[in-house]
Amino acid sequence: MSVAIAPAGWPPTRLTSQQRVTSGRAREPKPVLFIHRGCYADVPTEMDITLTYLQFHLVFTLPVLALLWYLSPGYDTPRRWRAAAGLTILVIIAFAYTTPWGSYMIGQGVWWYGDDAVLVRALEVPLGEYLFFVIQSLLVGFYLHWRGFDPTFEAGDFARLPRLAGVAFGVGLFVCGLWLVSLGDSFLYLGGLVAWVGPVVSIQWGVGGGYLVREPRPWLEAALVPAAYLWVTDRIAIGMGTWVISTEFTTGVAVFGLPIEEMLFFLLAGLMTTSGLVLWEWVLDWNDRTGRLDSLLPAALTGASKGDGRSPGMPQG
Repeated sequence: MSVAIAPAGWPPTRLTSQQRVTSGRAREPKPVLFIHRGCYADVPTEMDITLTYLQFHLVFTLPVLALLWYLSPGYDTPRRWRAAAGLTILVIIAFAYTTPWGSYMIGQGVWWYGDDAVLVRALEVPLGEYLFFVIQSLLVGFYLHWRGFDPTFEAGDFARLPRLAGVAFGVGLFVCGLWLVSLGDSFLYLGGLVAWVGPVVSIQWGVGGGYLVREPRPWLEAALVPAAYLWVTDRIAIGMGTWVISTEFTTGVAVFGLPIEEMLFFLLAGLMTTSGLVLWEWVLDWNDRTGRLDSLLPAALTGASKGDGRSPGMPQG
């Protein structure tokens, strides 16, 4: 891949067929990494196709989401209600918590979108990005349920040490993120991302740090595996001009052309989602044993099978 400084105007002027001839022999067009006003992207050649945001979902995310939905386990009715409620709540939280952050980052020029890649926007955020809030949450959630996890509450899950350590770590992330932002423009994406994650980490670990330490495999795997897939699709989307990541507001550290900030975003967003989902059902299982939240929860979520002495969250054998 060659690197060139783009001329004024975006997108950069494409090379003519005469300009691609050297020593009387035509060369195959190669992808060019153009640097223009502090951004980078693989600029499509005459033979390439720019992918719109909605086409990106149709090709890369929705088919995988449908497959994971098909593979999801056949829970009994109480557990099915709990899983559906958890996914719904997490999607709503994703909208509420991510929209202001994403809108700010887009407004600052941390990333933007290719010509004709976006049809509808609201608060600077494209429709395709809002769909991503839903799709990534469901993608991670369906993978988590497919692989399985045990939300059973056990004595010791409210141990103070892991909870306090998690709260302190989340506070540290928030402070570190703000400090990174203060270092200069090149740390805006990284610092803003770390600061954005910090409060959620503190809340989740403050509630169920003991359980998260006791059962780390499900929520770690369900965050990492979907994130790895999204890293690949993100790199393809950048290469096809669906969106562009600014070099002015990023550190410049990349893996196979994918900025480290993008990699961290998908991983950290996945971790917040999986932690939230497993803690949701764990809290409900704790309530089955204590009844302390019965007055706050719908009857369908308060342990419909208490009468047989079993929690709906426990494996059915």
